[in-house]
This record gives sequence, structure tokens and C-alpha cells, in this order.
Amino acid sequence: MDATAACSQVRSRLLEHYSATALAASAHLTREPVSAASGAFADQATALTWLDSERANLIASVAAAAAAGDQDIATRLPVILYDYLIWRGYVDDLIAVTTIACTVAHQAGALAAEAGAWNNLGIALTEASRYDDAVTAHGRAVDLFTSLENQHERGKALNGLGSALRDSGRSAAALPIHQAALAAQKDAGDLWEQAAVLNNLSLDHQELGNVAEACAAAEQAASLFQQLGDTTCEAKALCTAAFALQAAGRSQEAHGVCERAVEAASRSAGSPRDAAAILMTCAELLTDLTPQQWIAYLLRAQAACESANAHDLHAHTLSAIGLVYIAAGDTDQAATHLTRAASMLDDFDLLTEAAEVRTLLSMLRS
Repeated sequence: MDATAACSQVRSRLLEHYSATALAASAHLTREPVSAASGAFADQATALTWLDSERANLIASVAAAAAAGDQDIATRLPVILYDYLIWRGYVDDLIAVTTIACTVAHQAGALAAEAGAWNNLGIALTEASRYDDAVTAHGRAVDLFTSLENQHERGKALNGLGSALRDSGRSAAALPIHQAALAAQKDAGDLWEQAAVLNNLSLDHQELGNVAEACAAAEQAASLFQQLGDTTCEAKALCTAAFALQAAGRSQEAHGVCERAVEAASRSAGSPRDAAAILMTCAELLTDLTPQQWIAYLLRAQAACESANAHDLHAHTLSAIGLVYIAAGDTDQAATHLTRAASMLDDFDLLTEAAEVRTLLSMLRS
């Protein structure tokens, strides 16, 4: 065997090793029961430790597989890494590897793999607030799944498309897209996807001022997630319901739903990013908390943000803590947290929000 062939064999074995081990590690992060394939890792903590230590090599492996013409690894490994990269908030990495998967699958004529890659890319782009690009990506996924006559996956792509449209300020356009997604998932009998769409429908209705419809959809979503035993998504849907109830003037009910959300989140083994968002939402809605109780919520959210690498949420958490310290009359602590928040917002080019925080700081110091 010549040196080139030997090198190719070594590379193939290394790429397959990374793919198989990443699959075993990622199995500890999904909502599905941990399978026998995950046995290389004792628990979620050890799986995350390995993924964190090998992240750079795993990302590089996708590009290496594409360069070597290994279509299988180049399209499969980004799917395997999806849950981990979302979990840790490494959105730029997810965009990079999924873009490679889209290109490789398209060149190979692998329509199903390409459709899935476009859908995952749309989710990553939405997470990065690149909403127009996300709409394009999800639209491509919808078209491909339609051509494949895969209505179940088409429904998932429609759900993502609707979310990207709403997040870009086009809630009126998002609503019928989400209604079509719900119909597709009802036909497929997928209760989890139905719940996910219902949660999005509630957010659409809230943006459009349809309070009653928003409350009903969120309550249905929370009920389904509870039935399915998904405590993280149950807590997120309860937060959506609490916002809808607050908008309907049902503050006491909203308060009770927030407490249920915090309790559900405490039972969840979900990602720290989700935990941070849930705690931030409840801190915002529980308006009768004392400053000390508010700060306790927000400090828990801050710790979760740090664990999740959720820098954007971390900045907003610091800003919220600063505001509570202002209300409590502790201007030194307020200034400390607001200064850190402004710096982090600058780093993420959230310049309008950074300017608002600096206005507060100037008022404190005047």
C-alpha cells in the first residue's frame, strides 16, 4: 500500500472514530431515552466534558471529511453535533458545519440529507438573529421535503419558517405557516411536534394581540409536553402561557403558572441556556417579588448563562440585576452589573441596547 492510500485509511478511521464517539456523547443530551450506543460515557457530565475538549477537532472533522470527499461523515456529523452545539450556544460553529453539509449533500444529490441540513441551518441562523437568511434556509427545506413528499419533516421545516418570520417582525405571515405546520403534525400523529408548534402559535397570537387564542395555544402546548414527560419544554410553554395570561389581565393566574414553570425547570436535565431563559422570564413576570427574591432568580439565571456559553442572555441578565439593584437603592452594585452588561452588549454589536444601559449608568453617576 502506498503512502497516500495509507494516509487516506488513517484519516477515514479517525473521522469514523470522532463520528461514533460524538454520537455516543450526544445521546446524553437529547430528550430520547439514553440508548446502549451511549455506553462510552457514564453520564451527561462526562459526555459534555469530552465534547467540550474535542469541539475544535469535531468541527474541523466536518471540513476534513468534505475535502476528502467523504459525503457520509460530512453530512452525518453535523446532525450528530446539532444538539451539543445548540446546548452550549456555539451557533457560529453550527452554522459553519451545517453550511458544509448543505453543500456536500446538494453536490451528491442526497435530497433528504440536504433538506435536513437546510432546516438545521435555518434554526442556527434564527439563533444568530439572521432572520432573513433563516427564512431562506427554512424555505429551501420546505421545498425539498415537499418534493420528497415527506409531510412530517415538512411540518418541522414549516415550524422553523414561521418562527423565523415572527422573529423578523412578520407575525401575520408566520401565523398561517404555523397553522399549516400544526395540521401536518396532526396528520403525522407527532404529539411533541404538535406541542412545539402550539407554543409558536401562542407567540404569534401574542404578537398580533389575539390574547384568548394565545392563552389557549400555550396551555395546550404545556399540557402536551407534561403528558410526554418533557419538563424543559413544559416549563418553556408555561412561560409562554404566563405571558399570554399577563396580557389578558389575569396576573394571579400568570403568577401561578410561573411558579409551575420554575418547578418544572428544577426537575429538568435540559440545557443551562433553557434554564436561564425560563428563570429570566419568571423574574420578569413575578412582579410582586422583593428585590432580594428577584436578585436570587437572576443570579441563578446568570450562573446558567455562564454554564451555557449564552453571552447574549448573560448580558441581559446582568442588565436586569442592575435594574433591581437600582430599585433596592444599591447604586454601587447597580453600576457594577450595568457596566459589565454594556461591555458584553458592545461585544455582540447590540449597540442600541448598550446605549440604553449607558444612559442608565450616566443617570446613576449624575
